[in-house]
Amino acid sequence: MVSAISGSSSAIQYSSSSSSSYAAQEAALEKQIQDLEDQAKAIKDQVQAAQVRQDIAAARAKLDALRAADADKAAKAVQSQPTPSAAAVRQAEFDGEKTTHANEFWM
Repeated sequence: MVSAISGSSSAIQYSSSSSSSYAAQEAALEKQIQDLEDQAKAIKDQVQAAQVRQDIAAARAKLDALRAADADKAAKAVQSQPTPSAAAVRQAEFDGEKTTHANEFWM
């Protein structure tokens, strides 16, 4: 009879220790889940940041292309302006017209 009481007492101790162990495991798993969710959010934020950096790079490339096209357009406009021929410059010098700044020194 004493052994029966002793056996049931250890079953109660086992039951209470297993429930506290269960609670500890549950808490550990909940913390692990929270940590993993935080990691997933951080990874998502990193992916979004990478996408934004790609968008920035694409916008910068478009801006650089636009600036290059504008510079080319300006260069072509300068090149397309008629430059006086050597004969026209000599005639203007003969007529006493100023054609360049260098003209002022020898006239």
